Amino acid sequence: MSSWEVRPPLWVIWSLVGAFAVVQVVAWTVADGFPARPSIILQFVAGWIVMLVLGFFAASRIGGLTRRLTQKEDAHLATLDEVEQLLTQNAILQVIARSVDVPLAFQSLASRIVRLVPCDRVGLALLSENGQEFQTYTARVQNEERRSRPRPEVVFKIDRTLIGSVVRSREPVIINDTRESAADYLDVNVLHTAGFASVLVLPLVSKGRGVGTLNLVARRTGTFQSAHVQILEPIAEIFAVAYVAQQLQVGLSRYRTMETMSELTLSMAADINSALQTIAGHCDLIERGYPDPMLQRDLATITRQTQRISMLLEKMRTSAHERMREVAESVAHGAIPSSPDAYADRE
Repeated sequence: MSSWEVRPPLWVIWSLVGAFAVVQVVAWTVADGFPARPSIILQFVAGWIVMLVLGFFAASRIGGLTRRLTQKEDAHLATLDEVEQLLTQNAILQVIARSVDVPLAFQSLASRIVRLVPCDRVGLALLSENGQEFQTYTARVQNEERRSRPRPEVVFKIDRTLIGSVVRSREPVIINDTRESAADYLDVNVLHTAGFASVLVLPLVSKGRGVGTLNLVARRTGTFQSAHVQILEPIAEIFAVAYVAQQLQVGLSRYRTMETMSELTLSMAADINSALQTIAGHCDLIERGYPDPMLQRDLATITRQTQRISMLLEKMRTSAHERMREVAESVAHGAIPSSPDAYADRE
C-alpha cells in the first residue's frame, strides 16, 4: 500500500482550499463584484474561518500521521535488516556445520554478504600457519561463480599490506579512496590498479588473535560507512571461529596420522629389534663353538651391523616420540602455531 492510499499529501489540502478561493473570486467577477450585504459578508468570513481552521487541523493531523508512519517504516526496514543479518549468520553456521571449510563457506555465502552491504567484490584473507603470509580468496558477486571449489588467488606477505596491518591492530579499516593509500600498501595498490576505489577490511578475531580478514571492495569512492562495519562484525567473528576450528581439525588429523605412524614405527622397531637380538645370540654361540679366524671375522662384522641397526631403530623411536609431542602441543594451542603479533615489533 502506498503512502497516497494511506493519507493525501498536505499540498493537496491547501491546493483544494486555494482552488475554492479562485472559484469564488471568479463567481464574484461574473456576478458583478463582491456582495455588499452584511449577512453575506458575515457568512463569507465565517465560512473561510471554519475552512482555514479545518485545513490547519487536518494538516496537523496528517503531519502527525506522516511522522508516525515514517517511524514505523524506518523500524520495519531496520527489522528487515536485522532479519537478513540473522539469516546470513544462520546460513554460515549451517554451511560450517556440514563441513568445516571456511573458503567453501565463504564462496557459497558471498551473495548474502552483498545483500547486507552492497559492493562489487567480497574477499577473504586467511593467515597461513607460519604467520608470515595470507592466502586470499575472491568472490565475484556480480558474475556466476564457475569454480566448484575456491582456490587461493594471490598470496600477500604480512608486511606492507593493509590486511596485515588490520590483523595486527585487530581494528576494521575503511578507505574511501584507494588513490590515497595505494603507495603505502601493496594490496591496496593492486586494488587501485584493478579499478576499485573503496575498501572495507574487517579482522577475523578469535580469542584475541587475528587469523585473517574479510574484505569488501567497490568501484565507487566513499561506498562504505561505519554502519557497515557493525553489520559485518558478527559475520567476521563466525568466520574467525570457523577458521580456528578448521585449523584445529587439520591439527587433530595430523596428530592422529602421526600417532598411527609412530605406533607402526614402534611396533616394527620392536619386531626388528627382537630379530636382531636373536641373530646376535646365535652369532655369539657360533663364535664360542667354532674358533675359525675367518668365521670369527665374519661373525664380528655381523655383530657390528646388528648393533648399527639397533642404534638406527633407537633413533627412529626417539624421532617418533618427539614428532608426536610437537603435534600434540600444536593441537593444545589451537592448531595455529604462530601469529602476526610475533612480527609486530618489526614495524
